[in-house]
Amino acid sequence: MTSDIYILGGYQSDFARNYVKQGLEVSDIVSEVLTQTWVDSQIEPTDIETIHVANAFGQLFNGQGQLGGMPATVEPQLWGIPSSRHEAACASGGIAILAAMADIEAGRYECALVVGVEQERNVPGDQAAINLGAAAWIGHEGQGVVHMWPHMFSLLADEYDARYGIDSQHLSAIAELNFRNAKTNPNAQTRAWSHTPESFADDDVA
Repeated sequence: MTSDIYILGGYQSDFARNYVKQGLEVSDIVSEVLTQTWVDSQIEPTDIETIHVANAFGQLFNGQGQLGGMPATVEPQLWGIPSSRHEAACASGGIAILAAMADIEAGRYECALVVGVEQERNVPGDQAAINLGAAAWIGHEGQGVVHMWPHMFSLLADEYDARYGIDSQHLSAIAELNFRNAKTNPNAQTRAWSHTPESFADDDVA
């Protein structure tokens, strides 16, 4: 059993970039990520023995299923390599990494490729919210709600507030910190967004 596992390199695409508006497809995202990953990790496609693809909502946003096969579709040298797709909502990427680690720990493979791909900016906002709502318990949670996750997290916050109390200033501080950190991330979707102090106050309009 292998005890030491290393992530040799990787690449993160620009989250602020709208590939659809540039006439590109999900396959183009995967191709870009693979090309840059080979450079960063200094390994070759022929070194890969197994592939794990993380994706939660492919069919809903672009009708594309079977994303486990996409790496080999854009990189012919990966043909014949065992590949699978992992869906676990927001945890899809982490689950794909754990699955790759399990393969290596079992001694079955020595080198795994993990790819996370998600395209969610190719439909109107309300439709995107409905698509993402599929991760809830359909028919039981948030019935009749369009924006499922703001609704669900609001319920969670209400319950937490009832049990322990919530200081809105603490929530505002977390939001401000998150956006401040994003400005230092060259790939963050919100890196160029601008805010005022009122944006983090108890003012829904600001």
